[in-house]
Amino acid sequence: MTKEEVKHVGKFFKKFIILLVLLFITDRIIGTLLENAYKNAPQGDIKTFAHSITDPTEDIFIYGSSRAVHGYDTRVFTDSLALSCFNSGRENSNILYHTSILDEMLKKHKPKVVVLDVSARELTWRSAENSKMVLASMILPYIHSDTSFANIARQLFPEELMKAQVSKIYAYNSMVLSLAVGKRKFNKDKNLNGYVPIHGTKITGKIPSFTDESDQTDSFAKQKFEEFVRTVKENNIRLYVIQSPLYVKHFNTTVSLDTIRSILNRYNEPFWDYGFDTAFYKKELFYDNLHLNSVGSELFSKKLVSDIKSDLEKNDPEILNHPQ
Repeated sequence: MTKEEVKHVGKFFKKFIILLVLLFITDRIIGTLLENAYKNAPQGDIKTFAHSITDPTEDIFIYGSSRAVHGYDTRVFTDSLALSCFNSGRENSNILYHTSILDEMLKKHKPKVVVLDVSARELTWRSAENSKMVLASMILPYIHSDTSFANIARQLFPEELMKAQVSKIYAYNSMVLSLAVGKRKFNKDKNLNGYVPIHGTKITGKIPSFTDESDQTDSFAKQKFEEFVRTVKENNIRLYVIQSPLYVKHFNTTVSLDTIRSILNRYNEPFWDYGFDTAFYKKELFYDNLHLNSVGSELFSKKLVSDIKSDLEKNDPEILNHPQ
């Protein structure tokens, strides 16, 4: 290699190193801005998640997917039971997400009652994979400050963890838009201790059939569901596992629901199925075929709370007699 060629190579590497340094600095600056925006985020998924793991205090915690977010009115629980209530539901999540959040909450706080809303596809592999990505988007911002979250990430999505360790921006990659719109998008009226009401109905035409995603459960999701049940039981917390109302053609069961019932039976826990309760099987109570609207969620919450109250009065009256 001639001196001229060596000189060109040297210039190339010098420019390359400068570029890497600039990229690193840019990543850290933008990442820090996103980190500050995340810490000061308005109500929404971010605040719900953060409250569930950093400063939980309520007597009742509700877990589940979007059907929980929009279907369980926390005000009804508090008004009827005189117990504080928080809805930890998360859009597009399943038992992998719920179990991880439950474990983190119990390190700081033990509620009196846990309500888990399950879907008819709760334990299928497609649902489990989707929930991993939802969980990743919520956990990655905490991996540098909390080793327990880093360990969860290492177990469930090691490649995502590695990317977030290299780039500070990457941890907030899936929520840049929500952080950018910030307070312009959310307000306190839309999020009521985690409950987010939706109004009206967009249902038209015939009632659709329900199609299961898989003919088998995901073994890891099944393991996590059992872990959720066992953890709640071991902490002497009252557990209610619910299938909330649906507006689809009637079906008897699914592979996920059969597995859920089987696990609950082993732990001597009931499964409360309101899926096709005739009191709620009405188009005007649903926003779409899977989600109750604000009217439907209020009616369903009142019915569920009434059933919970009767159960507590019979089997665990101390919870009602000694609210926090």
